[in-house]
Amino acid sequence: MIQPVAVISAGLEVLEACAERPHSAAEIVPIMFKRALDLHQLTFAMGEAIAHLHGLWLAGKLRRVAGADGVFRFAPA
Repeated sequence: MIQPVAVISAGLEVLEACAERPHSAAEIVPIMFKRALDLHQLTFAMGEAIAHLHGLWLAGKLRRVAGADGVFRFAPA
């Protein structure tokens, strides 16, 4: 399956960020979406970030770790 360049680029940026330190979906949103988002847009962006992180996790590229605060963060597998 051919993926759009934007999806590949976002995937690389997410993997690079998670390689620096584990990131939550909320921390990934500004990496994937460079412009300011209103509340409505932020809701959709959060869903996109969660889906993207889960896709990378299920593909074996990231691992999911629950922090002491109960927040899942993603790091390299």
